[in-house]
Amino acid sequence: MIEGEIIKFYRKRRGLSQEQLGKDICTTTHVSKIERGQTKYSTEIIALFSKRLDIDIQREIQFFQDMEKKLHQWHNSIIMQRMKEVEKTKSELDQFPIVQSSKHATLYQMVLARYYLLKNDSKKAAEILKRIKTDHLTPYEDNMYKHVKGIYYLQKYNNFHVENRKKAIELLSTIDKISYGNEEYCYHLAMAYQWVESKTMAYINAKKAMHYFKRNNNFSRAIQAESVMLLQIECATQVEFEQKVDRYLQLIQDSETLNEIGIIGMLLHNLGLEFFKRKDYENAHIYYQKALKMADKKTAIYLNRLYNFLDNSIDGKLQSQKQNLKSAEEGLTAAKMLKHHLYLHLFQLHLHILKGELDAYFSYLEKVALPFFQAHNQFSRIDKFGKQLYHYYADTKQYEKAVKISALFLARD
Repeated sequence: MIEGEIIKFYRKRRGLSQEQLGKDICTTTHVSKIERGQTKYSTEIIALFSKRLDIDIQREIQFFQDMEKKLHQWHNSIIMQRMKEVEKTKSELDQFPIVQSSKHATLYQMVLARYYLLKNDSKKAAEILKRIKTDHLTPYEDNMYKHVKGIYYLQKYNNFHVENRKKAIELLSTIDKISYGNEEYCYHLAMAYQWVESKTMAYINAKKAMHYFKRNNNFSRAIQAESVMLLQIECATQVEFEQKVDRYLQLIQDSETLNEIGIIGMLLHNLGLEFFKRKDYENAHIYYQKALKMADKKTAIYLNRLYNFLDNSIDGKLQSQKQNLKSAEEGLTAAKMLKHHLYLHLFQLHLHILKGELDAYFSYLEKVALPFFQAHNQFSRIDKFGKQLYHYYADTKQYEKAVKISALFLARD
């Protein structure tokens, strides 16, 4: 019976033996049978136990009966990213520690891990995931475990490591959507495919996620999914590009209506990237700058936006040498603080170029940066910087090195 399970949990939590709990109330044998649901008992005995354990038994029973429903509500609010509701439900659950020892304890642990991932606390999420025993999960729990762990790999610190993205794809692509029912995982799968530069798979999964979010009236997440789709689309004509820009502007307007500041910043940055790819540096500068102002300086998002802003400014000759140096030095300092090696190398390369230190630039590129890009399968950067190094070797008549380096990017052409 529910009362017995509750009494047993709080007795152990208070550090009492069955004998101590039953003292002056009933026998130890009777306490044991009540806890195991093997005997009838009076409401007076339960009331006396509750007083000794300092619990409101009726409140505990009500929670116990609603526990599974409450956990699914919490999970849904996390999916919808309704932060007030997320925090309110967590606060309610924190008042009932029995959830951690109930038959729904595994579900609770997985939703809690998702909560910490939503809060960008990968360390706590990892600790929880390690404690979950995967031997006897229900089909729903098994798929949820794959989903949560897939998100963890995507968010893992320094997530530019390609092995994390591949692990995410391996897990997320094996989810059974019928048993799970939460097609949000398609969004995370799309992100993983995007980061390994698989445009077709990224587009397909982002489209699935967008439709799922729209069916559930989750318009903010639908915008996020569509933004991933837009990044995969290549425009053959100027008319197609203008249509794409119009769609970005509409999504930004929709995000403003929803007051989704983070999504607005992401869309502005992506639109800047679209103009940059077409070498329209002035328009790219406008959107990159707006996105940069919206980013938290203590995050990798800020590093990414600052680097792209600086890259565009240099290529488009839009800032003075002094302004570019200031941006590069700011980026290098921030990368060191965050211990983000990718941007540490990228900003260091910019500094060498801006200071006119060409020998130092190519030396750093050859000995430090390019090996790092290779080790982490940064394909676009291997292409870009590998070609620079190839031309440098050819111009300086280092032909053996030129032949060796050409293999890095010619194989991908």
